[in-house]
Amino acid sequence: MLTGLLGVLVFLVVCVLVGALIVQLATKMAAGFKPSLGNAVATVLVGIILGGIINYVLQMLMGSTGSLVGLVVAFLVNAFIINMMIKSPGGGQMGFGKACLVSLVQYIIYIVLAVVLFFVFGAALVGMMGAVH
Repeated sequence: MLTGLLGVLVFLVVCVLVGALIVQLATKMAAGFKPSLGNAVATVLVGIILGGIINYVLQMLMGSTGSLVGLVVAFLVNAFIINMMIKSPGGGQMGFGKACLVSLVQYIIYIVLAVVLFFVFGAALVGMMGAVH
């Protein structure tokens, strides 16, 4: 049981670090600067917690239709969090429009990463299933 919990903890830490690196990359691509890793990690953690709470509330209120609305709300909340937590090199906020662009780039990177991982692990799984015969 302890091994399983440690495995989940390591998986969560790796996911947060990958998310922080993606936030850094998206900010560099969309806003032209790279936030510190600590700031990106804090942004990802706040985004996960707040996004989970909002998604849970929308699912309770709207049922299955809440997932589509939840995606739009999650995007806007993510942009709000990026705007509030990631500061430009001058020290001010980057602006909500630029934060929306960072969030959009971040979501595109997540989608591309998910598709690549799906094909890599899907091909490996099909290959293992073919070797069973």
